[in-house]
Amino acid sequence: MEEHLQTLLSGAVSFPIAWGTLGSGTNTPRAVMFRTSGVRDMTMSGPAGMQTRVQIDCYGSTFAEAITASRAIRTALEGYRGGPIQGAFLQSTRDQFDDDAGLLHRVMLTFSIHHRD
Repeated sequence: MEEHLQTLLSGAVSFPIAWGTLGSGTNTPRAVMFRTSGVRDMTMSGPAGMQTRVQIDCYGSTFAEAITASRAIRTALEGYRGGPIQGAFLQSTRDQFDDDAGLLHRVMLTFSIHHRD
């Protein structure tokens, strides 16, 4: 799922997006993904896939830049089905201005990703 999600979003947006790190450079916007939880779906006959929560933080030098980046992510991912991903559903969105991180604005999206292993 992780590789598929990375490929999907990297091809859909015009800014860098990576797992766990903002990477090098100072250009904005940019985004970082984190797995916040994962739960195995079970049936009486055994495992039936996974439900993983993925937080995607969109950073910008202005709020307008961060929110525009988050909208691009939402357009690409919300309701998506393909490859190992059986469904991607937006669960929450939050905004934050991080004075300690070089005056970056951040919009945080949390998706529930239902997928096969």
